[in-house]
Amino acid sequence: MKKWILIFVGIVLIIIIGIGIKINSDFSDVAEAFKSEHALNEPNLNILSESTSPNQKYKYYEYQFDNGGFGYSRVFWSVIENKENINDLKKGLIPNGYRIIEWNNKNELILEKWKPYYETNTTYELKGKTEFNGIKINITE
Repeated sequence: MKKWILIFVGIVLIIIIGIGIKINSDFSDVAEAFKSEHALNEPNLNILSESTSPNQKYKYYEYQFDNGGFGYSRVFWSVIENKENINDLKKGLIPNGYRIIEWNNKNELILEKWKPYYETNTTYELKGKTEFNGIKINITE
């Protein structure tokens, strides 16, 4: 009798382990779907606006990702060099708590502080007039 109970418990454990492995792989697939590459050639990239600096050296993008049935991601801002072969938006990603407003005629990027809805404890890293990735920026309140 004990032998049959051990066999039954063993089969149940194997089934539970199999279900756990299946659930884990499904979660990995969902996580991979949400992991997006910040690049101009990303198929799910939705560019909301873009603008080139007055001297044509840099370009900023305001964009989000299309997550299919889950809707759109939060909005991101990135500023990169305006070259044909550069498409990596991650290098120029503006820190959380700031959003790009526009270029001024001195080739400075105007940023505005803001409190994002997705983050309650935003800390501001940039102050006044400074540089970010070689680009002069001006912070407004």
